[in-house]
Amino acid sequence: MIEPGSGQSGGGPIAWALRPLLALVVACSTTGGVVTSTSLVATTTTVTPTTSAPATTTSTEAIDVAGEFGAALAATSPNYRFESVVTVGDQAITTIAGVVDGESVAATITAGTSDVSYVRTPEGEWVTGPDDEWSVLEGEAPAGAPLAGLTDASDFALESSEAGLLAILATLGPAAGPVAGTRVTITLTDGQVTQIRYQAQSGSELADVTTTITEVGSAGTVEAPVA
Repeated sequence: MIEPGSGQSGGGPIAWALRPLLALVVACSTTGGVVTSTSLVATTTTVTPTTSAPATTTSTEAIDVAGEFGAALAATSPNYRFESVVTVGDQAITTIAGVVDGESVAATITAGTSDVSYVRTPEGEWVTGPDDEWSVLEGEAPAGAPLAGLTDASDFALESSEAGLLAILATLGPAAGPVAGTRVTITLTDGQVTQIRYQAQSGSELADVTTTITEVGSAGTVEAPVA
């Protein structure tokens, strides 16, 4: 079982904002979507020096951006470790780090000097309170796994490409909840999703949200906490 670290500061100051914070970083639904295939042609230019004027040759390589993304998304699920950092200006205001195990999530949410631990399984949601004991969150669990918000992304375009590394642009769909419609940069490394970056409104300020995916397939299991 993966248990997030218990909060040493009680978690009170951010407990009220737990679900909005999670909604900002992870998906609000695990509803699947259809990735529509689209191709984009990447163009590279090579300059060959000569004794006179340089000769320029251009080569093209077709990249099925949506196809590459769909394959990488499938290869990355359903077990991985993630860390999401919400930055406003030059200051990291919130960090959410944890494990996704199928439909279950365990994470530690840190904001300033306060932190809380959070677990979601198909049976419900739990969070640590001021006494570091687990409490049940009432109502339907709105927060899914980070990759769940990418299932119906669309409008793909290639940002950059090199050996084993693709950076693509996409627009988040309804599965991303409150950040649906946001333009997002997704990094694919060796056929897996390794980073998700976008900007979102946080109150009156613009927040940069960066999620890094690691330990795919070996992040561990998540179980409901023992009361």
